[in-house]
Amino acid sequence: MKKSFERAQRRREGSVQYKHDLGQHFLYDEALLEELVRSTGVTPEDSVLEIGPGSGMLTHCLCRHAKKVVAVEVDADVLPFLRVKTENFQNLQIVLGDIRKLDIHELCASLDAPFFVIANIPYNITTPIFDLLWDSGLPIRQISVMIQKEVADKLMAAPSTDAYGLLSFKCQYHCIPSMETIVPAEKFTPPPKVDSAFVHLRMRDEPPMPVADEKLLMRMVKASFTLRRKTLSNALKGVVETETLKAALETVALLPTARGEELTVTQWIALSNACHSPRSLADS
Repeated sequence: MKKSFERAQRRREGSVQYKHDLGQHFLYDEALLEELVRSTGVTPEDSVLEIGPGSGMLTHCLCRHAKKVVAVEVDADVLPFLRVKTENFQNLQIVLGDIRKLDIHELCASLDAPFFVIANIPYNITTPIFDLLWDSGLPIRQISVMIQKEVADKLMAAPSTDAYGLLSFKCQYHCIPSMETIVPAEKFTPPPKVDSAFVHLRMRDEPPMPVADEKLLMRMVKASFTLRRKTLSNALKGVVETETLKAALETVALLPTARGEELTVTQWIALSNACHSPRSLADS
């Protein structure tokens, strides 16, 4: 048996501490992983970007189903186990590094478009990873990820609910989200403090409706959810001039007392389009 494998196996069995600062919670249930990969719809014609392959269990399943897999891992200590677990596959490229600091376009250059992103994302960097992917402009077909159930609830949340916020808006603006399954904490090693959920985020080809000024839209939404208990008239004072906003609210049939957390994605787009004028402050 290879010494690299033995070292990785000892780590798996607990003689080496998992790195909680990296959000390491590994899933070793091969049957469940196989089921999850099948649920993504990946075929032998598809390419996959995997973030945080860790022990290589998910990577192994992905390599069996996909044409090519690029796996990005920040922790050099798990690479021996990852490499041994996937040594029989020629369709895998392992990249050591923090995906937030790498050139993501260069990283994905070898993947056939449109490609999938499939991962068990470290809990502590979920939002930055989503923002990186959504803002990348890359030809991503679908993002299928294991995340905290609480975060999954936010992605799916409807307006006027406690879970609905900036993350909900961004997700539903860029994607069509769906929940595949909830995975109990005890399925992971070491078990996290909360349950997880595997979700599919099918990327939209276009926003839900035409957007006149995406930069203005995002500034308005961010300002509103930063001050989510304030009315739109108060929360957007630093983004859109008062008279412009007043007229826009009337145009889209919203009351001056409306709050951002009450608006759907399409209502937000309609409002920002109505505010799109030389009097908006977004370009000042």
